[in-house]
Amino acid sequence: MSIQATAVVKKETKVDPKKPNDKAYYASLSVLNEDGKEYGLPRHLDDFREVVVLLRREAGVTHEQLHERFAAYERGEEVSFPLTLDSDDAISKSGLTPRQHDGGDRV
Repeated sequence: MSIQATAVVKKETKVDPKKPNDKAYYASLSVLNEDGKEYGLPRHLDDFREVVVLLRREAGVTHEQLHERFAAYERGEEVSFPLTLDSDDAISKSGLTPRQHDGGDRV
């Protein structure tokens, strides 16, 4: 049984309180079920490249899909990718909690 989901990626800013003018960025990855509920908490990755590796490996997202959305991500826009996952294992391998699609609440 396949699972329909959506990966949502956003460029986030982290600021070191000791150096407030030096900004660093990371990629926040969330996976939503068909009802729009998150599978666990968002996962924070160092950059979009890590998102690319993860989504290509675990969810079969194509290079073209990722390339098309990269410019929007760089501008700070939230980008999404429709996913068809084979099982809960693909969600688990992405570092998120798979049980959310069964109607369970976020831990």
